[in-house]
Amino acid sequence: MKKQVSFISLILILMINILVSGCNEKAPEQTEDFKYQIDRFADIRILRYQIPDFESLDLRQKKLLYYLSEAAKCGRDITFDQNFKHNLLIRRTLDAIVATYSGDKNTEDFEKFMTYTKKVWFANGIHHHYSTDKFIPDFSKEYFETLVLNSDASKLPLEENQSIEELIAKASPIIFDPNLFAKKVASEKGTDVVSNSASNFYEGVTIDEVNNYYEKQLDKSDNTPISYGLNSKVIKEDGNVKELTYSVDGMYGEAISKIIYWLEKAKTVAENEKQAKEFELLIEYYKTGDLEVWDEYNVLWASN
Repeated sequence: MKKQVSFISLILILMINILVSGCNEKAPEQTEDFKYQIDRFADIRILRYQIPDFESLDLRQKKLLYYLSEAAKCGRDITFDQNFKHNLLIRRTLDAIVATYSGDKNTEDFEKFMTYTKKVWFANGIHHHYSTDKFIPDFSKEYFETLVLNSDASKLPLEENQSIEELIAKASPIIFDPNLFAKKVASEKGTDVVSNSASNFYEGVTIDEVNNYYEKQLDKSDNTPISYGLNSKVIKEDGNVKELTYSVDGMYGEAISKIIYWLEKAKTVAENEKQAKEFELLIEYYKTGDLEVWDEYNVLWASN
C-alpha cells in the first residue's frame, strides 16, 4: 500500500523549522506548575508543551506560524477522509451530538460516548492510530439513536432529502458492526491489502490491479522517477482503473484551495527568498498535483 504525505504533517514540519531557526535569544524559564496532561481516555493521554522561545520571535515570524497553522487546519478533513471514506459522516454526527444533545450529559452512557468521540477525534477517524483496528463503542446502538434523535437536526450531516432515521440506519453499522470496515490497513499474511483495507486511497480495485496500473506508467530508464500514486486515489470506473488526483481542480479541491490561501499569505512573510520559493513550489504542487513539482520542492526544502 502506498504511503501518503499528510497535508497537516507537511505544514507542521515547516512550522517546527521556523521555531528552531527563529528562537536564538535566551528564553524565559519554563513554569514549574505547568499542567502538561490536559486529558486522558482509553489508552491515550493528551499532552501540551511550553514553548518559551515563542516570545522571542518577531511579529513577522509569529504571523508566519499563524498562517501555516491555519493552512494545516484546512487539511484536517482531508486526513479524515483519506483514513476512511465514512469518517467525515461519523465525525460530523458525533460533533453535532457533542454540541447540541439536549439530554442528560451526566450519565455513564454519555461518558462512554465522549470516550469514543475523543478516540475518533484523536485518531482522525474510527480506527486506532497504531493498530488500525476499528473502535467499538461501549454504549449501545439504542443509546446512539437516542443521542442523534435528541440533537439539532440542522447540525447533522444529512444528505438532501435524507431523514434522521435514515442517517442513523447508515451510521449505525459503520460504528457498531465489528466485522464491517474492521481494519484501516489489513496487513495479515495472504490478505489483499488494497481491497481489504478500509483506508480511502483505493476503492473497487485489488492490489494486482493497482500494481499493473502503475507498472504501465513506470519509465524504467528514468533514474529519478516521481513518487507514483503519492497524491491520488485509485478507483475503477466503467471497468477501467484510474487515478483521482488531489489538486485544486481535482479531489479535495475546496480544502486545497483554502490551504493555498494561507500558504500565499505565508509566502508574504517568509524568512528569506529561498523559503518564499519553497512556498511558491508547494503552492504550485497543490494547484496542479504535479509530482515533478513535488520533487523540485523537496530538493529545495532539503537544501535550505
